[in-house]
Amino acid sequence: MGILSDFFIADPTHAPNYAGGDALDAADKCQLKSITPLQAAQFLAVLRGREYDVDLLGEFQLITPEDAEEWTTTVPQDMLEGLARIGDGEITDIAAQFEQATAEELGWSPDDFAPVVADLSTLARRAAETGKQMYLWNSL
Repeated sequence: MGILSDFFIADPTHAPNYAGGDALDAADKCQLKSITPLQAAQFLAVLRGREYDVDLLGEFQLITPEDAEEWTTTVPQDMLEGLARIGDGEITDIAAQFEQATAEELGWSPDDFAPVVADLSTLARRAAETGKQMYLWNSL
């Protein structure tokens, strides 16, 4: 089955209880697999236009207990902003950069990443429009 990896947006005034996302509107989540904070930090490096550094992992703050069976981390605000700025004409290029950044871990092609980039960009724009924060939820 693999790792479930959902990016979702929620009101930042209280810690969200995602629990698989059933209570969220479909427009407030992007349900994926295999993307952990490690790959998200690699995406962040791409969006910042710099090389990946393990210290970027620390920017994804864990808001659930470490010993939980599901984990939720915050997504850095500049990652949300960077995703929101991606235009339709940039999706292919960003997808290729995400593929290169995560080739060792994921082995996805740019074609695999294109819909992920498009969906995350749409979700980030929705977050910006509604004043919500973006989070990454993982479950085994």
